[in-house]
Amino acid sequence: MTGEGRDGKSEFSRPVQVAKLGLQDYNQNIKPRGQEFEALAARLQIDRLDSLNAELSLKLLPNNDVVVEGRYTAHLTQTCGVTLEPVESDVSEEFSITYSETAEEYFGAEEEEEAEHALELEPSEPIVDGTIDIGEAVIQQLALEIDPFPRVKGATFDGFSAGVSGDDEPVEEKKNPFAVLSKLKDASEKSE
Repeated sequence: MTGEGRDGKSEFSRPVQVAKLGLQDYNQNIKPRGQEFEALAARLQIDRLDSLNAELSLKLLPNNDVVVEGRYTAHLTQTCGVTLEPVESDVSEEFSITYSETAEEYFGAEEEEEAEHALELEPSEPIVDGTIDIGEAVIQQLALEIDPFPRVKGATFDGFSAGVSGDDEPVEEKKNPFAVLSKLKDASEKSE
């Protein structure tokens, strides 16, 4: 899975070369800098990303796949869907993603049994040009955890009403949209 900003680049790119990984786990702490916060807020469609800290550990497997285990914490601000007031929230999550050079080939396998097996397991992400973008991995995981319908505590939505007409209320007669044209035509004919 790849995600990119409007200019084709990831807003929070932190590439790691797989060839540089050794037998020991590679640990990395990452967080956005400067304008990356604004770019990430725009991408995530939130008002503001106040903080994001991630701790990641990369482990090279004997088959050259790479397992990325991570944990992040974020503080962000969204707009309440009911009151339009700001809603601040803390989001944190742990995740594990496997990256593989053969990730795309695996999904192209003809064996249906293998495909069913793949659906049971979390699919591998592809290693692109020998690189894993751990910043992009964190942002994708964060995007999955952001509340799509944030609300201020106590805010209630009573539903949408386009107007209900009861039996006692007079039903407004719909106007013919061509009535105006008809009047114009009649006026035109009388003036001739």
